[in-house]
Amino acid sequence: MEKNSAGTDILYSRLNAIRLKLKDLPGVGQRIRERLIEQYGDEQRAVEAVLAGDLSGLAVAVSERQALLLIRHGRCLRHSTAPDQFLATEEAARVQEKLIDLLSGYAHTDFARQKIMTLFASGCPQIIEENGSLARAAAAEAEKMKGRGLEKLLKGVRPLRERPPTRVRERAVAATTVECFSALKARGLDRLIDVHLTESPSELSDLAKSYSHISLADGREGPAEVERAESLEDWYLVPEAVLGYYKENLESLLAAAKAAELLRDGGVAGFSQWKDLEGLLSRLEESGDREEERLKRLSDNLNAVVKRAEAWANEELKQRIERSSLTLGGSDLLLAMNAIDGVRELLQAQMSGIFKEVIKQALSRAAAELELAGSESARLEEIFATEAVYPLEIERQALHSFQQDIRSRREERGLKARRELARLLQDQKKAALDQVHALMDFDFRYALGCFIVEKNLAFAQFAPEPCLSFNQGRHLFLDDPEPVSYALGDGDHPETVSLLSGVNSGGKTTLLDLIAQIVILAHMGLPVPAAACRLSLLEEFYYFGKSRGTLSAGAFETAMKKFAIVENEKRKLVIADELESITEPGASARIIACILDQLNRRRSMAVFVSHLAGEVLRYSETAVRVDGIEAEGLDENNNLRVSRSPRYNYLARSTPELILDRLVRTAKGSEREFYVRLLSKFR
Repeated sequence: MEKNSAGTDILYSRLNAIRLKLKDLPGVGQRIRERLIEQYGDEQRAVEAVLAGDLSGLAVAVSERQALLLIRHGRCLRHSTAPDQFLATEEAARVQEKLIDLLSGYAHTDFARQKIMTLFASGCPQIIEENGSLARAAAAEAEKMKGRGLEKLLKGVRPLRERPPTRVRERAVAATTVECFSALKARGLDRLIDVHLTESPSELSDLAKSYSHISLADGREGPAEVERAESLEDWYLVPEAVLGYYKENLESLLAAAKAAELLRDGGVAGFSQWKDLEGLLSRLEESGDREEERLKRLSDNLNAVVKRAEAWANEELKQRIERSSLTLGGSDLLLAMNAIDGVRELLQAQMSGIFKEVIKQALSRAAAELELAGSESARLEEIFATEAVYPLEIERQALHSFQQDIRSRREERGLKARRELARLLQDQKKAALDQVHALMDFDFRYALGCFIVEKNLAFAQFAPEPCLSFNQGRHLFLDDPEPVSYALGDGDHPETVSLLSGVNSGGKTTLLDLIAQIVILAHMGLPVPAAACRLSLLEEFYYFGKSRGTLSAGAFETAMKKFAIVENEKRKLVIADELESITEPGASARIIACILDQLNRRRSMAVFVSHLAGEVLRYSETAVRVDGIEAEGLDENNNLRVSRSPRYNYLARSTPELILDRLVRTAKGSEREFYVRLLSKFR
């Protein structure tokens, strides 16, 4: 097969692109057309991208499934073919579909499964050559990576999601001029974080009390508690907006990064350019600052813990007061009689010990639930009242101040690190997309390679003359197939048209299925399930399955019209299973003989399974070979012993003869004599 040069392919693509419009492509409506033009700049460049198979670019504009379908169609246009040209019957298409399903089972990503579905058999030498080169490389890569744990990582690689970033609520950005404030809002920053206009220092100071952190955006100096922004880019003001994309997709990105590292270690080329990105992702994966995490837990739990401690203290005070008694000395009695304030003073003095003890226990209970450090214990004490009053009331302002201090310290600790990482990652989105696409595309190749290696497939040799021969062929849809060999048009068996006879359940239909698998895989450019195979390049493949019974006159007429294909001049293979069942045996034999004769004259190839082989030969005018799948006899348990590889130029015995032979062996008396007489009619 002659392979086109890269330059010729590019020239052909450009010539096609000039004539082709996006609306001519399947599934491209107005909205998708607009997206493709936006992605590539104009319609001609978009068409060229489809013809060139620019998967990464197309997947930005449309879904990956749509991108793959466009590429498949573009590939057909590039080589002037179509996915449905080669397989000429529904049964042939069914075999290809089952092969695709089998191959898809080796994929780990939806992308790879979808791309496998774009494969198709064709008579185009260029497509076969391209797929063959891909399959050889894929098998080599699968051999390299076998047993390294790559499969688990590939399962974790998924398309990257783009979601609106989560709004930052603990910080704010302030501007002191209308111009700066308007510019920040015009770029949509207020959708990510609160943006305020503060025209005086006092307004700025008041604003700082409401947030854990304020960034002043117009480069001026503000109060000590307000930060002067060093940059107005998103990575600085709202690093979460940059990091959110990577965190949202972190599982997929890390799986892709670890898979890429594994592939580099395994000697697979093409995965070295993302090392910087992988280092940044590993930093994003790290658990973070322990102190920042402690402050987050403290901030999240403080209000609830203080509330529980307050409720416990009031209940404890109530119970203790109810159990207490008051003892007054003479001076105490005079103090109490002197004024109401004296009574309050007296009660506070008597109860202060109980109050202090309860407060101490309440503080201890709260501290045990919180992770306090340094001076935070003193800040907690400020929250609880120091006067002996009932019910106990906490200092709300002290609680709010402590909470704000915790948030500010936490924000300060994490913000610098987030900014630095966001600055480094802000321009890495394309690299992240490219890496994930590369890994999903590799999964497509890896699925091909694992399929080839596990099934021990071999590449077919294409020959110029009509032929189909294979050794040790293995049916891919059976769990433990018996190897089969068969040949048409080779040196020892030059005939290109054959009739296949033999016992029921001997494997005739299975052999037809195997032939279909070999022919379809070879014309996909993939290796075939045989130790060796040689076949001619075909333009069409016909597989007629077994009919379920004699057809009506109308159905018979329709069936006969299908066989008008024998008249075309295309290189083809026709296989058919028990065609005689569509009408009465005498007519069937004449019809089959006529079809085989015409295929012979056209130098086409054919294998027909038939129980009327002898009758067909009587009506044939050309050299039609009869092969047989022979039952070798009965074993010690009277079960059929069958050799699945056909014997050439041999009319095999039918199943009834062998069943009668078994009955003769097992029956007795007059019953056995009856079976002997029946058996003699077959000999």
